[in-house]
Amino acid sequence: METYSTKQVGVWLDQAKAYLIGMQEGNAFLMEIIESKIPRLKREEGESDDKTRFSSDSQHSSSNEFKKNQIKTNELKSYFRKLQNKLKDFEDILIIGPGTIKDQFFNALMENQEYDGKSIEVQTKGKFSENQLMAYINDFFTP
Repeated sequence: METYSTKQVGVWLDQAKAYLIGMQEGNAFLMEIIESKIPRLKREEGESDDKTRFSSDSQHSSSNEFKKNQIKTNELKSYFRKLQNKLKDFEDILIIGPGTIKDQFFNALMENQEYDGKSIEVQTKGKFSENQLMAYINDFFTP
């Protein structure tokens, strides 16, 4: 694992990937991009919804929805653990991104005792280009 002299990090994340942006000598730099293994919605040709497969009859239900939810939950936990391991050496953490995954990640950090006493802030922001993300993190951490 790489060691950085910075104690400040910005994390932009969604369900597909997370960008870790560090600060060094007053400038933001891309530390790492972490890919998620959370499955995308996949349907076979002819498949309608999670109740049935290849049938529109609503009386034929299956546990397909439960199975998909369990897979997604396990992959989300794995993704969060990977991110937590990368962030444990930082003191100031900014979590940004669209949707609710950033809030779920924040809650996971709050449950982890390694993050007690650390400064963690969450903000809702949409898509950024890589340069816009660097500029935003730089502005946030620069006094």
